[in-house]
Amino acid sequence: MITRRVLAAALLLGWTAPPSDAAAAERRPSVLVILADDQRADTIGALGNNLVRTPALDGLVARGTSFDRCYCMGSQQGAVCIPSRAMLLSGRSLFRVDEQLAAGDSWPEVFARAGLRTFLVGKWHNGAAAAPRLFAAGDAVFLGGMSDQWRVPVSSFVAPARPAQRVATDRHSSELFGSAAEEFVRTVGDEPFFAWVAFTAPHDPRQAPPEYRRRFDGAEPPAPANFLPQHPFDNGELRVRDEKLLGWPRTAAQVSAELADYYACIEALDAQLGRLLAALEAQGRLADTIVVFTSDHGLALGSHGLLGKQNLYEHSM
Repeated sequence: MITRRVLAAALLLGWTAPPSDAAAAERRPSVLVILADDQRADTIGALGNNLVRTPALDGLVARGTSFDRCYCMGSQQGAVCIPSRAMLLSGRSLFRVDEQLAAGDSWPEVFARAGLRTFLVGKWHNGAAAAPRLFAAGDAVFLGGMSDQWRVPVSSFVAPARPAQRVATDRHSSELFGSAAEEFVRTVGDEPFFAWVAFTAPHDPRQAPPEYRRRFDGAEPPAPANFLPQHPFDNGELRVRDEKLLGWPRTAAQVSAELADYYACIEALDAQLGRLLAALEAQGRLADTIVVFTSDHGLALGSHGLLGKQNLYEHSM
């Protein structure tokens, strides 16, 4: 059942604007879910972080509802995003969820039965077979966990066919996914829809578009207040890929550089969110669309001497 859900990050934003015209009032609501990858809950300007510029997210905060006590339930593997996304899509808890979503109800299936058109964009890390079962179609779909942000392989599909064709692009992933989502919004017409748009940012490799990264040149964010050169004990996850991105002990300067890359990726993602909201408004669909923004989980990035999400500290949950 989709009646209970522990979200995969400490943030969920929903915005339902009042109908602005008769057509919007008569249409059934649509749902647009935007999923960030590894984005901490404390990386939004309106929620207290004055080091990162997030005007689109700030607008959602001002107009919607923010949930700040929602957490990922953890993982039984290093790739926390797989069970996290499965939990988010199904409403099932960690020890009851099928990570490949092979059976049972999911948000897209429930909305499809209610007559909404379902559409997938971006990262899909829960099995190629599940995608055409949960969604009627998809574009710019990335089947995997991580990729060079400038060469992400993507594919399109129309159910029941699986995503198959893989094309490496030379566009930044956030722009690629934003464009695909915008095109869907532009062409869906008055049909009610459920769209799942999953970005690969700000997951590493943290390759932001240069115009966003330049803003932090010489102005790198400081290391967090709970920065440590290394974790005080072996938590069993110190040898995972995430923790190998920097050597031990870490320096505050190294962490600041990582944060600059991270924040630049978030600002680029926020620009794509703004683009989607503008497209909804231009098509007269903003008034009848519920917009949800969340992340699969957080990240350490220097907090407690860690870099990854394979821990149970607040910043990673």
